[in-house]
Amino acid sequence: MKIVPHLAGFVPGPGLYRMPADTYHADCAPEPSLSSSIAKVLLEQSPEHAALAHPRLRAEKPDEREATRPQEIGTVAHKLILGQGAEVVAIDFDDYKKADAKAARAAAYAAGRAPILMPDLVTAERIADRVLARLPQIPGCEGFTSAPAEVVAVVQDRSGAWLRTMMDRVELHPTHAIIWDVKTSSQAAAPQGLGRRLEQMSMEVQAALYVRVLATLLPHLAGRIRFRWIFVESEEPNGLCVAEADGVAMEVGARKVAAALHLWNRCRAADDWPGYPAEIVRADYPDWAERRWSERESLDPRLAGVSYDVAQSPFRPLNMGSAA
Repeated sequence: MKIVPHLAGFVPGPGLYRMPADTYHADCAPEPSLSSSIAKVLLEQSPEHAALAHPRLRAEKPDEREATRPQEIGTVAHKLILGQGAEVVAIDFDDYKKADAKAARAAAYAAGRAPILMPDLVTAERIADRVLARLPQIPGCEGFTSAPAEVVAVVQDRSGAWLRTMMDRVELHPTHAIIWDVKTSSQAAAPQGLGRRLEQMSMEVQAALYVRVLATLLPHLAGRIRFRWIFVESEEPNGLCVAEADGVAMEVGARKVAAALHLWNRCRAADDWPGYPAEIVRADYPDWAERRWSERESLDPRLAGVSYDVAQSPFRPLNMGSAA
């Protein structure tokens, strides 16, 4: 399938497109569409939160938070790794304390560019260089650098909902496809911690939705689409780990996507986006936390002999008498 250039506005229908990030994030689908980020908000917060976060459903544009320096490093490193994205503007200052630096930064953002302080640019370039040097050495990653970058997929799901994704890179082969997603952060990229990281950030929703969208668009590849993350540490030595979700994560992700689609379609049909329940709820204490405390009670020598009947405590003050 051909990747079609698209500069602004809504796309004419399902397909693969290359477009500016702002066009994608403004929601380029023919109708308001569900993205993985909105799906996560629907599931983890409420439809009310999702409507507020959606560019075509919210009543007014919310105030944008100023990007942090680590976020700017990640944005520029991402652009350098992919060779796609907003034009980088180097701000020749060590920080943003001076008025001239703040003004240059604001002007760059207003022009749709990616500002970055000069010392941070050096860091972003180092990260990108190390990623591009190491990836080809990992078996199965040879096709990353030549695959099309920042490809947008827009489809109408079998549920009727419009879906959209922006893939960092995608390899489209006659017999299979590989979707790549680059994650640069200060978190460790060590393999043993990635499962917990996926669960904590609901990253299985992204993987399952992206695979569903591409399989809908290219049904002959259904069941043969892989989703891979490239986890990169922003701190030296800029450790890198390539990972795929296991079968359990992809199954849970698919179920979560189905739940998000159900909520999305119901709210869209009724034009009703409810918030949290208007009732007193019970806060369920996590089972793992109860087990952890029980283990400590039995293993911690400092807690030996603890009596949960205060009246029987051997350390009860002598002057308490018969007081309860």
